[in-house]
Amino acid sequence: MAAKIKSIEHLKKEAINGCDCFILLNGILRSSKHIWYDKAPKQFEIINLIDGSEQVLSETEIMDKNFTNIGHAMINGALYKDD
Repeated sequence: MAAKIKSIEHLKKEAINGCDCFILLNGILRSSKHIWYDKAPKQFEIINLIDGSEQVLSETEIMDKNFTNIGHAMINGALYKDD
């Protein structure tokens, strides 16, 4: 069962050892990602599983829709940890 990620703090906790997540799109489609959180530089490392692209984003950038849709999905209740 997938667990909803509700905040940036929740995402940090789940991603400290890496976690598989997905954004639910239109109620049926999924955008899958593997996310790690690195405390030392306070940044997220993301692999977008659809195309293998990688991103390294700060806490501010992960919430900015210009860099990724992860923060937007989290705010709108559409980001889930895949168990």
